[in-house]
Amino acid sequence: MIRREIPKGRVQSFSQVIDKVSEIAQRVRERGDTALRELTLELDGIKLDSLVLDKDYIDGRASELGDEMREAIDRVWVQLTSFHEIMRPPNVGGGNGKIKYGVIWTALNRVGIYVPGGKKTYPSTLMMAGIPARVAGVSELFVSTPVRNRLDPAIAYIAQKLKVKAIYPVGGAQAIVAMAFGTESVSKVDKIIGPGNIYVQAAKYLVSGEVGIDGIEGPTELVVIADDSSDPKRIALDLMAQGEHGSSSLLVLISDSERILDEVSKLLNEGNEYFLVKVKSLDEAIDIANEIAPEHLSLYSSRAREYLSKVKNSAAVTLGDTPPALIDYAAGPDHILPTNGWSRFRGGITVFDFLKPISHVDAEKADENLIRAAMKIAEYEGFSIHARSIGVRYE
Repeated sequence: MIRREIPKGRVQSFSQVIDKVSEIAQRVRERGDTALRELTLELDGIKLDSLVLDKDYIDGRASELGDEMREAIDRVWVQLTSFHEIMRPPNVGGGNGKIKYGVIWTALNRVGIYVPGGKKTYPSTLMMAGIPARVAGVSELFVSTPVRNRLDPAIAYIAQKLKVKAIYPVGGAQAIVAMAFGTESVSKVDKIIGPGNIYVQAAKYLVSGEVGIDGIEGPTELVVIADDSSDPKRIALDLMAQGEHGSSSLLVLISDSERILDEVSKLLNEGNEYFLVKVKSLDEAIDIANEIAPEHLSLYSSRAREYLSKVKNSAAVTLGDTPPALIDYAAGPDHILPTNGWSRFRGGITVFDFLKPISHVDAEKADENLIRAAMKIAEYEGFSIHARSIGVRYE
C-alpha cells in the first residue's frame, strides 16, 4: 500500500501482551528450570533435554560450517571490531594541584545476549552484540537463542570466537526473565542485549528494574531522503529490503522530485505499507526525518555529507549510494538500533553499552574556599552533618 502522507509516530504498545509476559515471568522466577522446560514445550513445541548446550556439541556444530561462510564471518569480524575499537575510551584524570580527580572505565562483568530464532536464525545479531562487548572487556558472555532442531553452525562458530560461557537453547520472554533473575542452570547477568518480538521486548521492559537492557526495539524503520539524481531501482530495493523484517516496518521515502516518487512507487512490492512524501526541498525533508527520528536514515544525494550535519535524530545514517542493508551486516556500525523515536535520546550499540565510569577523587589538599562553599550549600539544604563531615577534615 502506498501512502502519500507523512507517517505518524509509531510507539510499540505492550498492552496486549503484558499480562501474558507477567505470568511467564512469575512462573520462571518461582519454578526456575522446570518452568523453562514447560514454557518451551508449551509455546515453541520443543522438548529440552538440557538447558545448557554441551561444549562438545557446540564445537561439533561449528565444525560443520562451510568455508565460505566461515571466511565471510571472519572478514566481517575484523570490520566490526575496528569500528568499535575506535570508541574504546581511555581512563582519564586531571586536577588543579589541590584536588585530583578522574574516571576509570570498567567493563560489565556478565552480559546476556538474546539472539532471536525460530524459522530463521540470525548469526549477525550475535556478532553485533558480542563484538562490542568483547572490545569493551566484558568478562563473561551468555547467549540464549531458541534451537528448534540443531544449533545453527554459524552461531556455534561465532560463539566459539566470542568465547561464550554458555548457550541456552531457550527463546521468548522466558529466556529474558531467566537471564535477569537466574535459575538453576541459567546465570544471572548484569545486562541483557538483543532484539526480539513484542513478547521479548515486553519481558525486557519488565526486568529493566533488575538488570540493564539495551532498549526496547520495535519494528524496523527506514527513512530515505532522495533528490532527482537518485536511482529509483536502488531506492525501491532498499525500502523492500527493510520490509523483509515484517509488515509492520516503517518505510518512508521523502523527495523533492515527483519523478523519483512516481518511479519508486511503481517498483515497490505488495505486502508492506510505504509512505512517499513530496517536499519542496531536502532541507524540509531533513526536518521531517528529524521529527520521525528513525532507526535508519538514507541520504541519497550528491550533497549527502552536507546534509549529514543537519541530521539530529537517527540511529544510523547511510550516505550517497550506500545501501542501509550493509549496516545490517558488515559496514561497522551496529544493527541493534533504537526504534520508536528513541533515536531522539540514544544511539545504536557501542562499547559504551558495556562500560561504566567509576569516578575517583583525592581532595586531601582541597582549596579552603571550595570547602567553605561545599559546607555552605550543605547547610542551606539542611544537611548539617554533611557540612561538619566536610569541615572537620580541613580545620
